[in-house]
Amino acid sequence: MASSLISGAVSLILILLAGYVIATGILTIAETTIYTQSEMSLIHDSIQQTDLSMANPSPVYSGGTLTFYISNNGTTSFKKTDVGFDFFITNDATKATSRYSLTDLSTFDITEDIINKGFWDPSEIVQAEISLAYTPNFVKIVTPNGVSASGAVT
Repeated sequence: MASSLISGAVSLILILLAGYVIATGILTIAETTIYTQSEMSLIHDSIQQTDLSMANPSPVYSGGTLTFYISNNGTTSFKKTDVGFDFFITNDATKATSRYSLTDLSTFDITEDIINKGFWDPSEIVQAEISLAYTPNFVKIVTPNGVSASGAVT
């Protein structure tokens, strides 16, 4: 009789312990999922609010330097020093595309930094220059949140 009481108590403790472990695991997974969904929602909103375009003058290659202007037409601001900017430039002769980062550019300046100094705000234009040993025919900028603008080189 005593052995059945002990085995019943041990079984009850094991069932409670197993329930606690399972519930803790489920709560952790649910919490992680909720945070991830929130973060993805914020990223999606940022992408929705970002709009870039090549501004006038269009990309120009002269004397070994490619110069282009990008206009921020959306509502998202970017740090001027954000390392996430990528630039893709296509070689006119070989049609090969090369990837450059912000550190590869010789110039990446906001032409009229009116508000939020050091940030590329909506309605501001960035002038970018890069020295190239080849003649480019196409340039594309991609922001850290994945939005891009591109234009043919004249």
